[in-house]
Amino acid sequence: MPDFLRSGFTTGAAMTAGALAVWSARSGKTTEAADLLLPDGSMLSVPIAYCDMQRAVVIKDAGDDPDATDRARISVEFRPGVPTELDAADYQEVCGKALVMIRGGRGIGRVTRPGLAVPVGKWAINPGPRRLLVRNLDRAGLSDGTWLLTVSIEDGARIAEKTLNPTLGIIGGLSILGGGGIVKPYSNAAYTSAIALQMRTIAASGKDTAALVTGNRTEQSVLRDDPSLDPMQVVRIADFIAFSIRSARAAGLKNVLVACMPGKLFKYACGEENTHAHTAKLRPERLRLMGLRDLPDLPLEKFDTMGELGAHLEKAAFLALLHQLFPLAEKQLAGWAGSALKLKLLLYNDKGDRIL
Repeated sequence: MPDFLRSGFTTGAAMTAGALAVWSARSGKTTEAADLLLPDGSMLSVPIAYCDMQRAVVIKDAGDDPDATDRARISVEFRPGVPTELDAADYQEVCGKALVMIRGGRGIGRVTRPGLAVPVGKWAINPGPRRLLVRNLDRAGLSDGTWLLTVSIEDGARIAEKTLNPTLGIIGGLSILGGGGIVKPYSNAAYTSAIALQMRTIAASGKDTAALVTGNRTEQSVLRDDPSLDPMQVVRIADFIAFSIRSARAAGLKNVLVACMPGKLFKYACGEENTHAHTAKLRPERLRLMGLRDLPDLPLEKFDTMGELGAHLEKAAFLALLHQLFPLAEKQLAGWAGSALKLKLLLYNDKGDRIL
C-alpha cells in the first residue's frame, strides 16, 4: 500500500482498546492509549478519548479509508458480572479461568438472516474481534471471575443506513468487525496502483507466481496449503479481480492462484470485473439466467447473498451448486488471464477449509 495513505483501526480494535483502558483504570493506572497485540504479532496503539473504572470511549479512526464509521464514538462498559445476566443474544468467551460475556448496546445491530459469521438473533459482533478482545485481556492479566462487556456506538443505527447492514439483514445498528485490527485505506486509484506495483515486485524478485486473495482468511489458507509460497507473493486484491489478473500478466508472471469464497465465486462466474457490493450487487436470483441445472427449489428472489442462500440449503446441495459455478468462474478468469498466464482457482469456506 502506498506510504501516503494512512491506515486506521477497526471497530473490533476500538472495542478491545476500550476494554483494556477500563481494565487498566480498575488497576489504578490511567492511559491515553491502549496497546493491542494483533494476530500477526504486531502492536497497535489506539487513543482513548475518555476512561473511568466502568467505561471508556474510543473515537474510531478509519485513516484514509472512506469508511462510514470514521469518527464514530465507540463506548465500552466493562465490569464484573454474574452468569445469570447472560442474554440469548450475548456471547460467552473464556479468558483463562475468567468468563467474559459480550453484549451489544445502543447502536449495535442484531443479525436477522442466516449466512453471516454470527448466528441469527445474536449481536453483530464478529468472531475475529471477540478473539482479539480475549487475547488482549488475557495478556493484560484478566484470569478469573465473570465479566460483562457492553459495546455501543453513538448514532450507530443512523450510520448503519450508509452501510450494507440493512441488505445483509443486520438491523438496529452497526457491526463490530475487523479482528486483524487495522483498516487499510481503500482509494481505488491508489489501491490498483499498489496491486500493479506488487505484481512487478514479485516478478523482479525472480518469482513467477502470484496468489490473489481477498482478505485474511483466504491469505492464511493459501499460505497453509502451499508452503512453497513466500508471503510477498500473496496479493490482497480486494474487489479488483480483473485488474489484478491483467496486472499479473503485464508484469510477466507465469502463474496466478485466485483464492476466494462462495460469494466472490458467484460474482466471478457472472463476469464481474469489480466485485464491490455497490458496483456488483448480485442477488442469487441471477442464477436463473446462468443456464445451471437443478437449481434449488427455493424463492431465490428472497435472498440477498450467496451466504444467505447457502444457509437455507443442505450442505451437499450448496456444494453441488458451487460445483456448477466453479467452471463458469474459471472461464471468466481465464479470459482475463490470456494464454500467457496459467490460472488456478481455489475455493474456500468461511472457516478456511478448501472446498474446490
